Amino acid sequence: MPHPDPGSFRDPASHVVLDEGRVVRLLDERGLAGWSALSQTAFFARATADGRLIETKEIPTDDSTSAGALEHPRIPFVSYPYEWTFSMLKDAALLQLDLLVEALAEGLTIKDATPFNIQFVSGKPVFIDIGSFEKYSPGEPWIGYRQFTRQFLFPLMLRAWAGLPYQPWLRGQMDGPTAGDMKRILPLGKRMRASTMLHVSLQASMEERMSGAAVRNELKTAGFNADLILANVRKLRKLVTSLEWDPSGEGWVEYQRCDHVGRDRQAKGDFLQSALEAHGPERVLDLGANDAYFSELAANRGALAIAVDGDEEVLDAVYRRGSSVSIVVGDLTNPSPSQGWAGMERPGLDQRAAPDLVVAYGLIHHLIYTASIPPQSVIDWLASYQCPVVVEFVDPGDEMVAKLTANKTEEELHTGRTRPEFERLVAGRFRTVETSELGDGVRVLYRLVPV
Repeated sequence: MPHPDPGSFRDPASHVVLDEGRVVRLLDERGLAGWSALSQTAFFARATADGRLIETKEIPTDDSTSAGALEHPRIPFVSYPYEWTFSMLKDAALLQLDLLVEALAEGLTIKDATPFNIQFVSGKPVFIDIGSFEKYSPGEPWIGYRQFTRQFLFPLMLRAWAGLPYQPWLRGQMDGPTAGDMKRILPLGKRMRASTMLHVSLQASMEERMSGAAVRNELKTAGFNADLILANVRKLRKLVTSLEWDPSGEGWVEYQRCDHVGRDRQAKGDFLQSALEAHGPERVLDLGANDAYFSELAANRGALAIAVDGDEEVLDAVYRRGSSVSIVVGDLTNPSPSQGWAGMERPGLDQRAAPDLVVAYGLIHHLIYTASIPPQSVIDWLASYQCPVVVEFVDPGDEMVAKLTANKTEEELHTGRTRPEFERLVAGRFRTVETSELGDGVRVLYRLVPV
């Protein structure tokens, strides 16, 4: 039975329903008029062909409350802006601006300017909200400008100019920081730039003086037209392009150069290949993926690979090298929950990932020793995916464990850390079908299947 997509309800002109794997967009009269105008443009065909716009076809509908219907391919894995790296958000912002320029050239505009209307497919940003396009009314300002600044520009400025991660802000407040917030946060030198005066200081003053509707009316009275919008968009594009993030080695970008990583990588890869061949998974969730080496092994065998790591710098490098894996920046001790309206608008990470194979290399010792998660809880968590798991156990005598526990006493550590204890815990939730010792045996790989 068709059921509404819980994340598509805010626009009365266009909303999505899911019907046995099909993605159908239902339109009212206004939405149908926008689609009719869009479908006749040259840029729509061009942007669809080059993958910047989601594929769309008009279909008949028997829904009596709708004027028309469209069908789209299903997005393999949905991610959210608070899970993206800096370069991903930047590329999404440039896509939004470029499509707006092309739309204005053919008499259309984009009424929304939110990164939630963009998804990443095979490592490329794709604009998915076809219902956002509508005919441009002469004299109207770009109504999506304020939304663009709050959800694209200001988060990018936070990272590039203030060195602050924007992901927690977007996760906690979907609308993003206000101009007033940015005016208080940005360093003095950045606040004095002409671009900041225009997009931050001026907008902050308008926020203080009037409501959003009043701002729109004032801009319309000022005589806005498509040429003025285009000039503003081109300046915005230049500004966004200029924003660069210098993480200065904040994360684990050199991880692959560690002795044990280089020594064990081939063996881990071979072990994973055996699991991929045995189980033939369609969706692989790589937890603690680091540079996504193992995610890419899965992707090369045709699986949808989801690489999750808390290190934005490392994952940004993965994205910039053109990897096709799905990237998620996230703390595995505090993953993205289900949130938004009624707690269902944006499903949690585990619900969206829905893997049929989990990879947990170089991970669980960090959870146990750094985050102080009890080993039993770690095993229960892995078992909650209800699918085969490839996991690396690290003995307490390993040199990395020694570093992680340098400031902890034995009394401060949980039980269940030795190999015999680990195997007893595993036996309660899994059946071990394959093992492989690495090096001198302080690291052991396990292939587990649920019991």
